[in-house]
Amino acid sequence: MGLFGKDKKQGQASDWIEPAQLLAQLGAPRPPGQGGPPVPARLRLMTGVAGPDWLNGALVLTPGSIVWQPDAGVTAQPVELATATILPGTTFQGRRPSLAMVTEVETPAGRFQLDLDPQLFEMTQELVAEEAAKRGGPPAGPGPL
Repeated sequence: MGLFGKDKKQGQASDWIEPAQLLAQLGAPRPPGQGGPPVPARLRLMTGVAGPDWLNGALVLTPGSIVWQPDAGVTAQPVELATATILPGTTFQGRRPSLAMVTEVETPAGRFQLDLDPQLFEMTQELVAEEAAKRGGPPAGPGPL
């Protein structure tokens, strides 16, 4: 039971992601093209239509790449986010901004909102770029996907 008499819901995309989860994915050697365990994260396409649904999925990190993969049963294409441009301004959901921050990004596939702290997402982009550079691969950065 939680501190205030409620059980904390586990395994939801909006749960905070520990930096160690991201680092662990890149630390251990893996077969080429294989990332570590996925990090749950929701994504939604920003369109002119009000209220598009959040899509459940996860981030898969490999050196030089951050791919959002949709969960089983979700009809969506994977989105490469390593070279995404973070748009200015942080959007907060609900009345408690400290609980759910959203990162708005621009990719060649379109504009998206990612249910992930903007600073953590920026650090993740830097991390995968550095890891690619260490391993001699192409660093993640602006350019074609």
